[in-house]
Amino acid sequence: MPEACPFNLSRRKFLGQVASGLIVSAISPIAFATVERLPATPRITLGRDWRQVLLNRDRWLSLEREATGEKGTFRYYQSGKGFDGRGYLAACHLLRDVASSKVVHMDKRLIDLLYLIQSWCRINGKPYIITIMSGYRTPAYNARVAGAARNSEHTKGTAADIRIKGLSTHDLGVLAREIGVGGVGFYTGRGFIHIDVGRVRQW
Repeated sequence: MPEACPFNLSRRKFLGQVASGLIVSAISPIAFATVERLPATPRITLGRDWRQVLLNRDRWLSLEREATGEKGTFRYYQSGKGFDGRGYLAACHLLRDVASSKVVHMDKRLIDLLYLIQSWCRINGKPYIITIMSGYRTPAYNARVAGAARNSEHTKGTAADIRIKGLSTHDLGVLAREIGVGGVGFYTGRGFIHIDVGRVRQW
């Protein structure tokens, strides 16, 4: 399911996809148009793995990017058909390296992790709009980020720094950790958590 490595989208190819409708709308610093309305809150059957139940249905995300003010609500996976190119590319755009405007194909497991976090929050009546603080980073930009690991998961398209307004950093981090996928870093003093789909660990 995941890409073996990030695949760089050229500016020409990306703009072509925007024009052809693969991307939901022309990019705006104010808003990112929706594909459809967000569906009703899903029901979870007791006694079943809630993660698998959610992954067996249409998968939707509502994301916003703090640095640009862009917002998007879109379906990136259609049950029975697989990943929706339009919604998936919308997610990749919102997770791009903003400093260089570089878009890559993000690891699909990371997109699913964001979806599981958001779906749990919706089901339990919690705030659920995920704010992306950082997603993909070029190696050059990553080298300028204070405290960033040289071989950061961000440079592989497998990590994101996120927050949910109205949900404490601690509670968000515990939720991400309980999902049991990859690494979780708590940055309580800075108001966000790091998530990735590398090896399981916590800091």
